[in-house]
Amino acid sequence: MAGDNIFVGLDFGTTKICVVVASKNEDGSLDIIGLGKAPSEGIRRGVVVNIDATVASIKDAVAEAERMSGVQIKRATAGIAGGHIKSFNQRGTIAVKGGREITHKDVERVIETAAATNITVGNEILAILPQQFILDGQSEIKDPVGMTGVRLEADVHIITGAVSSAQNIVKSCEKAGIIVDDIVLEQLASSESVLSDDEKEIGVCIIDGGGGTSDLAVYKQGAVFHTAALLIGGRNFTKDLAIGLNTPESEAEKLKIKHGCVWMPMVEEDDVIEVPTVGGRPPREVGKPVVTQILQARAEEVFQIFKGELQYKGLMDHLGAGVVITGGLANHDGIEHLAAEILGVPVRLGKPDKVGGLADYVTDPKYATVVGLAMVAARKGHQQGNKLSGSDEKAFVNVLGRMKSWFGEFF
Repeated sequence: MAGDNIFVGLDFGTTKICVVVASKNEDGSLDIIGLGKAPSEGIRRGVVVNIDATVASIKDAVAEAERMSGVQIKRATAGIAGGHIKSFNQRGTIAVKGGREITHKDVERVIETAAATNITVGNEILAILPQQFILDGQSEIKDPVGMTGVRLEADVHIITGAVSSAQNIVKSCEKAGIIVDDIVLEQLASSESVLSDDEKEIGVCIIDGGGGTSDLAVYKQGAVFHTAALLIGGRNFTKDLAIGLNTPESEAEKLKIKHGCVWMPMVEEDDVIEVPTVGGRPPREVGKPVVTQILQARAEEVFQIFKGELQYKGLMDHLGAGVVITGGLANHDGIEHLAAEILGVPVRLGKPDKVGGLADYVTDPKYATVVGLAMVAARKGHQQGNKLSGSDEKAFVNVLGRMKSWFGEFF
């Protein structure tokens, strides 16, 4: 199969590494043609902690995706997450001499001005996301090119992350024989696959609950206005069950997947679950309400923290389309009811639904990120047949390369 219409997403999860292979049709739609996954042994809370173990997991996931798709995977768009991710909004201003028409160079210059800010030592800019342009006091302009004015301003959302974390992702992929075309914040990738343009325009918050972190992004007027990461994920739910039920974590994980519920009204008082114990003791029976109480307490903590974050940023009144929950967190029964009660806005579950082909393999919230990464790769033209020089390949994983990629896509 030709590589000029094949795109790959690679999700570095705390519990699993996923690879999705997609092909682009003539009408621009994407078909899923391959999916590979492997247990993630070298990643904790979105950060690579063991290169060799991560490389082995990547190779296993890539091999499975290659067998299913019949495509040799050479490059991919990778996801990044973790507590090291920080973000903030910034404004840049430039003067336009003579009140002439705004050009692409002017837009590039005002974006660069907005991005000229002090970054914590050891961090780098991962993304610069324009929110709006302001020309001579007129706001809410999406593309000022061709308009006339003397003062051009740009509001942007800047996302930064640890240089070492990005480098370790690239290094792990290179050792596995994969070139990294781009590194994308995971909740933004998930947004690609589960949010509609109307939701982004009206105002929506996506909460992507993974194994090691729970990540948030808020859109309004079609642009990203806030992102945040919480170092609580599926692993915390599992550990709570293991401690509360006195059972091994491996068994607690199985119980969570099979009986995971976070909404007490959905549970019958006389429901009973068999729980394995430790020390060679026989299994014992535990009421399902006990399991639900443990999981609900942790889920309430996640949503209460995010509610406080949204209130602090003054964004609660801008969520006309409510909240969309995706990732493994969305697979807990009753999660949308609990979230709606705490947040006080409409809540729905987000599943990848914008692709064809083997879509039934990925129609699950836990695949939202990896499908979104493949969609980003397709939108930016990072196909398998795209041959770059060695210097250009390295440029894609630094700030300048990502800015060039953004400008090429925007215009």
